[in-house]
Amino acid sequence: MNKVFKIFHYISYLQYPFLLIALYYCYEPIFKGIKTFSVTDLAKNYNLALLFMGIGLSFTSLADISKRTKLGDKIFGKRKIAKRWIIYIGLLIITIFTLAIIAKFFTNNQAFNEVSIGLFVLGIGMIGLLRMNLEIIKTYQPEWT
Repeated sequence: MNKVFKIFHYISYLQYPFLLIALYYCYEPIFKGIKTFSVTDLAKNYNLALLFMGIGLSFTSLADISKRTKLGDKIFGKRKIAKRWIIYIGLLIITIFTLAIIAKFFTNNQAFNEVSIGLFVLGIGMIGLLRMNLEIIKTYQPEWT
């Protein structure tokens, strides 16, 4: 069984190429000159950036969470800070999905409609991150189970 967890941990390293691709799409308009991009081209770029960021965050949740770190001790070791962190991520997920729903169903602008798909994928990736953080908190604070 330990081999299976190790395989998933190595698969989680796929997060880095996806996050680098997301960074590329975020900065491409700056590198090529923002004046050369139309609004729809910007929307396509940022939609792709959000998509790759969401996929990268999904791969993040496959990582091995059993190792303790100093940063983890500061964030997850104290009950009050851990609770705030979980609330923060939960509110961020709600905000992302709210923006995605508004952009998809309540606007007639094609650029917003296009970016909504990326927002949905980012929200799904954030849900994986929330689940991973809850698992990490359980390893630091057994009474949370």
